[in-house]
Amino acid sequence: MDEITSCTRALVQAIQECEEYRQFCVIREKVGENPELRRKINEFRRHVFEVQNSRELMDTYGEMERIRRDYEEFRRDPLVDEFLKSELRICRILQQVTLKIAGAVDLDTQDVAAGMLML
Repeated sequence: MDEITSCTRALVQAIQECEEYRQFCVIREKVGENPELRRKINEFRRHVFEVQNSRELMDTYGEMERIRRDYEEFRRDPLVDEFLKSELRICRILQQVTLKIAGAVDLDTQDVAAGMLML
C-alpha cells in the first residue's frame, strides 16, 4: 500500500504541475475576481451536471440542447469560454487516468455485467 500511496502522490503532483492544470488555475483565479460571473458559471455547471447525472427519464439530448440555447450568449464571454474549455481539458486528463487504471485492474466483473444486461 505504501507504494500505491507514493505513486498516487506522484500522480497528483504531476497533474498539478502539468500545463493544462496551471492554465486552469490562472483562469479560475480570474473568474474568482468576479463573484457574479463565478456564480453564473457554477449555475451553468450545476445544470449540466444535473442533466448528465439525472436518474429521471428525460430526453437528455433535448435537455442539453435547451441548455446550449439558454446559455449561448453567456458562453460567448471569452473568460467563460476559456474557463469551461480549460476545465474540460482537466476533466479529460482525469478521465484518461481513471480509464487506464480501471482497464488495468481486473475485478472479474464480467458475470455481474452480463447479468445486468439481462435485467
